[in-house]
Amino acid sequence: MFARPLLVTLVALALLQSPAQAFAERVSTDWLGGIPESNRLAYEVTRKGKRHGFQVFEFSRDAAGNLIVDVHIEINFKFGPITLFRYSHKNREVWRDGVVQSVVSRTNNNGEAEFSNLQREGASLIGSGTKYEGQLDDPIMPTSYFNPNFIRQTRFVSTQDGRLMKADVEELGRETLNLPNGQVEATRFRLAGKLAIDIWYTDAGQWVQTEFSRGKNVLLIKQIDPATLPPRRDWARP
Repeated sequence: MFARPLLVTLVALALLQSPAQAFAERVSTDWLGGIPESNRLAYEVTRKGKRHGFQVFEFSRDAAGNLIVDVHIEINFKFGPITLFRYSHKNREVWRDGVVQSVVSRTNNNGEAEFSNLQREGASLIGSGTKYEGQLDDPIMPTSYFNPNFIRQTRFVSTQDGRLMKADVEELGRETLNLPNGQVEATRFRLAGKLAIDIWYTDAGQWVQTEFSRGKNVLLIKQIDPATLPPRRDWARP
């Protein structure tokens, strides 16, 4: 008659003694962990397996030792020779000790010009964008994804238009992804809210993949070899 209560007690004790896995425990907290020695990251934008665009990051240092992050994005949907949607984005961020110091961008969003211009003053980013003007207090992270601590935040600033985007972040588990350098293990996270995406990071903290929906379209952004990018002379200017 005491067998079942005893079993329940033993299971409860075992659970209490087992250490709970911390959120994003496998993903490095080193904000520079995802930057390769080449100082260049590239991604393709696909829909149903067809490439429609690309994204490239280039990392450098200024005279003061700040990290400069230059981002270029192009997306082009066509139906035969007809362009249905065109997007180009150019963004420069300045970072110091894992904290973003400024975000300056311009975007051609299918013919609509958008921008953000934010500068750090103390514990805030201050400035304006197409959809925001004022002060954004810390903690906050831009939507450039390269910093693995992105998934440890819930408040984000759009690098496209400067608006504040809030989201809850959930860890979904481990997956094996096929990348140019072979298979890698990555942890998948889901953001739900104003920013709604699934995003994957390796244990070293490198962003390797993102999936999101726009209407009925599911877009996949996946890391590629930078050598497969179009030549720079062909890149669009926002």
